[in-house]
Amino acid sequence: MAELALQLVTGLQLGAIYVLIALGLTLIFGTLGIANFAHGALYMIAAYLSWVLASHVGWWLVIIVVPTVLFVLGMILERGLIRYFYNRPVTDQILVTFGLALVVQEVLRWLYGGSAQAFQPPLWALIPVDIGIGFYPPWRLMIIGVTAAIVLVLYLFLRYTRFGLVIRAGMRDPETLRFLGINITSRFTVVFGFGALLAGIAGVIGGPTSAVYPGIGMDVLVPSFLVVVIGGMGSISGAIIAGLLMGIASSLAILIYPPINQVIIYLVAALVLSVRPRGLFGVKGVHE
Repeated sequence: MAELALQLVTGLQLGAIYVLIALGLTLIFGTLGIANFAHGALYMIAAYLSWVLASHVGWWLVIIVVPTVLFVLGMILERGLIRYFYNRPVTDQILVTFGLALVVQEVLRWLYGGSAQAFQPPLWALIPVDIGIGFYPPWRLMIIGVTAAIVLVLYLFLRYTRFGLVIRAGMRDPETLRFLGINITSRFTVVFGFGALLAGIAGVIGGPTSAVYPGIGMDVLVPSFLVVVIGGMGSISGAIIAGLLMGIASSLAILIYPPINQVIIYLVAALVLSVRPRGLFGVKGVHE
């Protein structure tokens, strides 16, 4: 039972990373209607930047600097490229963002090589602590806590601020907002920046849980998109629940039958979508 409980905690930690990345994808797709296949590249940039800075500056500065850099980078990306594809077919969006992700991946491979680089968390996070069911790394516990805090802040922001209200309305019916005289386009840059910021936070806290390598962006992109689809396109609550579901399923698969660990997320996706084609919280007519 203790081993099962520890695996559930590990599933929550893995799911927390999926949730952070999927929330950024959901905000961008739900509000802007952009299928951003470069989102994994933003996570990869954050992981590499954290790895480089961690050896030169304090970790607390890394936690502040990297998400800020990703926020600015996201706004530059929206202004310089993404905004020209709002009214283009989704295939064009996928091709240009996927191509951008490949360019970033190869640039990082050229700069740092193709081998995996060990990325250690702070020294205090290397000593396991007793959580009642066994010993567990503090860094992974912090990932769960940080994600929970971000989900709470995002909920309060979307529900109790005017900007959040516009975002929620824009995710459901952007045309009505335009008829009401609200310029949703002027807010797109900030929304894309928020999505990149979430990818940046995921890269900072998720990078030390694995080695840093040029393919890490693609490795997190596919399951994160599955999370968005399973949760329902444009659904914030769906992304949270689906992310945790996928993380726990992957973790339990290792305990029950390790060979299916790599395919369990696809099996879960097939099962959910066969029953709910629009995802768990997908709404008819939204993003179809």
